[in-house]
Amino acid sequence: MKWVLVALLVFSGAVGAGVYLLKGRGTGTGIEIDWRQLNQLDYITNTAPDELKKIDGQLVKIPGFMVPLEDEQSRVTEFLLVPTPTACIHVPPPPPNQMIYVKMKEGVEARPGAPIWVYGKFSITTHKSQYGDVSFGLEGDEVEDYR
Repeated sequence: MKWVLVALLVFSGAVGAGVYLLKGRGTGTGIEIDWRQLNQLDYITNTAPDELKKIDGQLVKIPGFMVPLEDEQSRVTEFLLVPTPTACIHVPPPPPNQMIYVKMKEGVEARPGAPIWVYGKFSITTHKSQYGDVSFGLEGDEVEDYR
């Protein structure tokens, strides 16, 4: 009986590892960053503090709100991530250090107005968008509802 339990534990561990590897990175991984950190970037001189430079090129997760940049509204591959639902398509746009240009590896369900987590590789780089300059980029791996 003891060996059956050991075999079940080993088998369930192997299945769990396989599911994790098939899914990829897995939900919940990455350095969690927030908008106060991003606000520290001087977007006029493009000078970032050391704290921000340390996460450049790293896998991160960040909460925010989606502003789709494509006409197809059901699935998107490009969007701006902003800190509040009101910081979207109005004049003037948010400052560049309060927007992230997200380019997803695969299309995701559009969720404008709903809070989300976005996971991916973060970069400090200026992007031009229809809403103005954006100070950050994210190669998006995954989007999930904010809980």
